Amino acid sequence: MNHQNTTRPFLWGAASAAYQVEGGWRADGRGLSKWDVFTNGERITEKVVGAHHTGNVAINTYDPVQYRNDIALMRDLGLNAYRFSLSWPRILPDGTGAVNTAGLDYYRRFVDDLLAAGIAPIATLYHWDFPAGLFDRGGWHNRDSIDWFRDYAAVVFEALGDRVDTFVTLNEPFIDLFLMDLIAENARSGEREPFAFTSEQYGRQAPGMHNLLLANAAAVGEFRRQGLSGMVGIALPLYPMIPIDGEDAGDIAAAAQLDGVINRWPLDAVLKGTVPDDVVATLGAHNPAFAIPEADRALIAANSVDFIGVNYYAPMFVETDESGPLGMAAGANPDEVKAFNGPVRPEALHGLLLRLRDDYGNPPVIITENGAGFGDIDEVHDGDAIHDPLRTDYLRRHIDAVLKAKAEGADVRGYLVWSLFDNFEWIQGYTRRFGMVHVDFETQTRTPKDSYAFYRDLIAAQP
Repeated sequence: MNHQNTTRPFLWGAASAAYQVEGGWRADGRGLSKWDVFTNGERITEKVVGAHHTGNVAINTYDPVQYRNDIALMRDLGLNAYRFSLSWPRILPDGTGAVNTAGLDYYRRFVDDLLAAGIAPIATLYHWDFPAGLFDRGGWHNRDSIDWFRDYAAVVFEALGDRVDTFVTLNEPFIDLFLMDLIAENARSGEREPFAFTSEQYGRQAPGMHNLLLANAAAVGEFRRQGLSGMVGIALPLYPMIPIDGEDAGDIAAAAQLDGVINRWPLDAVLKGTVPDDVVATLGAHNPAFAIPEADRALIAANSVDFIGVNYYAPMFVETDESGPLGMAAGANPDEVKAFNGPVRPEALHGLLLRLRDDYGNPPVIITENGAGFGDIDEVHDGDAIHDPLRTDYLRRHIDAVLKAKAEGADVRGYLVWSLFDNFEWIQGYTRRFGMVHVDFETQTRTPKDSYAFYRDLIAAQP
């Protein structure tokens, strides 16, 4: 494990993903991703939220005039880091084979413009936009996906490794496979409600998740083979699990089991180089073919990451539920004023960071996503001003929790807000806003909200 860059200033930044912001879905030789197919062909978002939204235009950051104006907003905000993802099919239109030079050149220019503004680029290789042709061949369920991803990573490292010193291999593998792909599957088939998952579906997704972790290991190995001097990590969705009834043995067991599947499985793999056998058994009970060969364990063990990207929004309140996958379910949000992504519990983020400190050898951590949306109640337009006090309070309290954990010895090296701009929010399309900057999706006009001013002032006040 490489713990370089300990002298780099604490990173204050924001995060985005290619499909959510770029647009330009047919521009300059870009291939199709599975999300282009979901939104343009199978109308996944219409079946889930009643609106046919796509990322075809998004917030138009493929346009260099637009993204340079956005970088000016980043500079005004005081950011010294910006996390973005690269569109795999923009670089390799078929997912493998010929490189699209125009796509790579776009990312070269974008990185150069960030650097010229004094903003460190953090590049994510994969944020769910799997190439459509390869998805049709099984996606992450095809063992060849490990090689596909390693070869794609090699192209990116060779093109950008001289100017990007922090790479994220994968974003939220569990959410990609066990939430987004299953929602799409259910919406497409019409056999059940989009969010009604089964234990059998979880068992079927398990080998794909394992292949994702192998792909991460292969990309980390490629990063090191090329002798790059920066750091390579993974961004995981981490959810502290809270039994709904802390006295009920069933709820306690359900919380521990879900913690194993969502949190401990990937953390053990990428930090300890091990695979938790209890999780394999839990999922294998619903897919007898799911097993981990020794050669796979060796690949994982040989390629631990340099840092963990923590994507944290909320904890999960968990209970037993025989109708839910694996006999458990995440309970309803008990908050009176509800954030889109769950209960507002900054203390759970503090506890999570201490868990990483105590249980995983205190790895370097970057908060790669943290943010909130509350809907119209927190998007109050007042002339040219937009007031979002709930988001501002959420950010203030969570940043306090991060800095408290850092003061207590957790090796936290950065904090990135999700998100700087309102953008396409996957199955919710454009119906949910998380940005510190309001975007008029018709005109592409940007308007900073109160949370933007709060974050700017906070960054400026740092020693």
